Amino acid sequence: MEPIKKIRETLFSIHPISYRIKSRQPDKKSMDRTLFIRIIKTLKEIDERRDFLHDEIGMDLTAYEDKFFDVIEDLMKLHFNKEQLALIQTYLYTLCPDEEWDGKITLKKGGEEVILPFKEPHEVYKVVTSFIK
Repeated sequence: MEPIKKIRETLFSIHPISYRIKSRQPDKKSMDRTLFIRIIKTLKEIDERRDFLHDEIGMDLTAYEDKFFDVIEDLMKLHFNKEQLALIQTYLYTLCPDEEWDGKITLKKGGEEVILPFKEPHEVYKVVTSFIK
């Protein structure tokens, strides 16, 4: 049974009135945000898995994975400028591994320092797309 029909039947069983249900594709901004968050989470998982394999099993996959990371980084260069990429890389490779990091960053905007939350991928996305352009 198609999902819209099932939703309509469920709603009708609760409130027996007619419903008009449409499916819509998410807008580009929502899709970009969702994809960015998924990419950042996956990159962190890959990094953690590589560290685990190195520390626990003694396998160093860095040379193997470097080519994949180069491609991913090049694709990100198509979408983000140098400042944005620098923040993303700082988040992934410097801040997140730091156990004592408080989850905030300080950036300058108009000569003034601003402290921003930067611990979760959705916060990184917000800073990278809203604060840095």
